[in-house]
Amino acid sequence: MKGRKSFSQNDDVTEINISPLIDMVFILLIFFIVTTVFVEEKGMAANTPDPSSVSEPNDNEPVAFLIRSNGSVVFRGRNVGVGGVRAIVRPEMQREVTPITVNVESKALTNLVVRVMDECYLGGAESVSMKAVNE
Repeated sequence: MKGRKSFSQNDDVTEINISPLIDMVFILLIFFIVTTVFVEEKGMAANTPDPSSVSEPNDNEPVAFLIRSNGSVVFRGRNVGVGGVRAIVRPEMQREVTPITVNVESKALTNLVVRVMDECYLGGAESVSMKAVNE
């Protein structure tokens, strides 16, 4: 078999020394970590009124819901929950176009506020206003 060279165990096999390569990669890693600028991205800003400057809800508002920080939805002193909002708004909207106010305590859940406002719109409300109140 001409052209074929057989390797015997006496032949030395050349190995590549990768120590300098590892050192170089480590130095590059440190360089990129040190020179990287981390950008802090900001979320959506909510422009909410200061609760101390807002007056307490008054009784002459025909439809006013109060969303408490414990997750309850109150209408005229009784807990109606999210499911009762549409049933209250629909008859009011059939009589006349009435402004609807959603009073929100400072630590109330945002998704609860959105669900109550959605139920008001589904009940036929043309506009729903939100007001921050003290606890």
